[in-house]
Amino acid sequence: MTILTDTPSADPHAETRTQTRAAAYRPDIQALRAIAVLSVFAYHLAPGRLSGGYVGVDVFFVISGFLIGSHLLREVETTGRIRLGAFWARRAKRLLPASLLVLLVSAVATFIWVPRSLWSQFLTEIAASSLYVENWRLAWASVDYLAADNKASAVQHFWSLSVEEQFYLFTPVLLLLVALLSRWIRPGSYVTTRRLAGSLFALVVCASFTYGVWLTANTPEAYFSTFTRAWEFAAGVLVGLLPMIASRTARALGVALGLGLIATAATQYTSATPFPGVAALVPVSGAALAIWLGRGTFLARVGSWRPVSLVGDTSYAIYLWHWPLIVLVPYITDAPLNVGTKLLILGVTFPLAWLSTTQWENRVRFSARLLGGRSPATVGLWSAAAMAVVLAVVAGGLAVKVSGAAESERKVNTLLAQDLSCLGAAKLADPTCEDPDLEGVLVPDPSELATDEANRAECWSSSAAKTGDVVMCRLGPATGYSRRLLAVGDSHNDQLVGAYEDIAHEFGWRIDVAGRVGCYWTEADLQKNSTADQSMCQEWRRQISAYVEKADDLDAIITSKARNSSPILADDDVTTSVGATADGLARAWAHRPAPRKVPVIAIEDNPAMPEGTMACVEAQRLDAASACAQPRRKVLPPSGLAEAVAIDPNAVLVDLTDLYCEPKACRPVVGHVIVYRDDGEHLTLTYTRTLAPYLGRAIEDALRQT
Repeated sequence: MTILTDTPSADPHAETRTQTRAAAYRPDIQALRAIAVLSVFAYHLAPGRLSGGYVGVDVFFVISGFLIGSHLLREVETTGRIRLGAFWARRAKRLLPASLLVLLVSAVATFIWVPRSLWSQFLTEIAASSLYVENWRLAWASVDYLAADNKASAVQHFWSLSVEEQFYLFTPVLLLLVALLSRWIRPGSYVTTRRLAGSLFALVVCASFTYGVWLTANTPEAYFSTFTRAWEFAAGVLVGLLPMIASRTARALGVALGLGLIATAATQYTSATPFPGVAALVPVSGAALAIWLGRGTFLARVGSWRPVSLVGDTSYAIYLWHWPLIVLVPYITDAPLNVGTKLLILGVTFPLAWLSTTQWENRVRFSARLLGGRSPATVGLWSAAAMAVVLAVVAGGLAVKVSGAAESERKVNTLLAQDLSCLGAAKLADPTCEDPDLEGVLVPDPSELATDEANRAECWSSSAAKTGDVVMCRLGPATGYSRRLLAVGDSHNDQLVGAYEDIAHEFGWRIDVAGRVGCYWTEADLQKNSTADQSMCQEWRRQISAYVEKADDLDAIITSKARNSSPILADDDVTTSVGATADGLARAWAHRPAPRKVPVIAIEDNPAMPEGTMACVEAQRLDAASACAQPRRKVLPPSGLAEAVAIDPNAVLVDLTDLYCEPKACRPVVGHVIVYRDDGEHLTLTYTRTLAPYLGRAIEDALRQT
């Protein structure tokens, strides 16, 4: 979200020159900035009202490409070089005062109002944002199983600012290359500096756009990738190389078309639109048209209107402040956003943006005592020092989290080593048991639930690997085992890895575990986020079936799946979701080499607790067992496993529901142990370890039945 406001040219013929020489104040661009930031704001505040408002970010990218490209190219043409240090110092003075202030305020607000269980994620993202790599942090999280249930942090919107900063790092280097090559151009040659720059950035557009189309179809990380967005900035640079059209009517029509394209994308796109991909052509083309042709048109007159120009002038600050308010207000009020709080956010954001722009950003930027007139080296030192302050605050918070996690783990291990008779699942196995030693105990610490995780990389096929290959780990003895079992499924199978490991050692079994996010062993097609995820899941399931067909030394196959995971149903398919799930499972199980000799042991999934359960646990703590309970009938939808077992004559269902729930209620805390680690209904490692003795005996009983 760049703002360059040079003194307007006094040359009456300036308007007829190419726009590489036109860096004058552009009220039409201010209007476009206002449109962009208000679109993003509206989308974030009420996505149902403006479902594609996120394209405002793409409009900002094109504006930045145009302004920065024009500015740097003018420097190349007039001086034959680019002063990289001076350019980067100007960018730092323009962007860092406001952004680092927002990050510091967000960190302090996190300490005060955000549940401690979210500190690691929020603070890590604040650190990534201060270093302008938040987009890569989010790209990684988009394909990481352990981050699948992350909440939106107060600085998540810094992903676009990170992409812009990376553009500011590399664009001057590319134009410096143009400057060096220009020295070899002979006077009067067809090859000119502008043609060199145009060829280079046209190549960037083609390469980045092509890559973006491919990556968008294959992985969710495409949305945050610098490489899928680079063409949008490059398109802005190319606009700066185009000659101005003399006809005012033609320009006005072009601007109207451009605004229409932006409006179409903002109103017709949704969160389900594959983006950036081909769909990004619409808002980017619209922004490019409006910038190219907007000078002297109705858009410029709109941008000259004081309210619009004020929004344009403060658009950077509006963008910075609006999102932290949207994220943090629900934590402050302990309630979801409603009409009243949304109006409050609207009422606070605009004056806050004006104040931070005029009273903070501009004072720091222009004051001779601060950054105004300072050398690039001095600006760099001050910038590094300010970033270090933010990082130090983050490091302090993370240190508290690490210490808390270590203490929670120590406490859990101490309790498990004591073999207490009423700890965790043991309390439901014998409701009459009493243990005064557990009075006032709650483990793991509610603020450390995210780290109480059983799954491990060696048992897990990650989407980040960009392959459907099966990754399998071995639990228990490598040789001399009495039974060999295979446990396959989605994350609701791999959440039991801690229990499987205890069982393997107790019974002398070898248990091989293979899991994949949102993908279980079935012949039915599963709903996935992208075509690539779909194909990788299919390949993983195919490899599991191929492995099973040849594994004739297996004593049994254990499998499980999330209750709410179901196959894709055709529009005219009248089969129920449960029936389709059961059919897909049974057909997959038929791949066993000897179905009558190798039984399937299907482990029924744990209850599907509603969103907000873990926030309730963290708030209620010792009272959470009663305060956060749910009716049993509400959280136990059919998973399809029981129905699949009914189809297969050599399959057995292991249903441990009575070790999660009482006859009428399911509680998130059982026997002083928190059962769930997230709102995705995944179990804590601690609870699965208290479950292990009962699961082991249930599997042994199932083996005797077959």
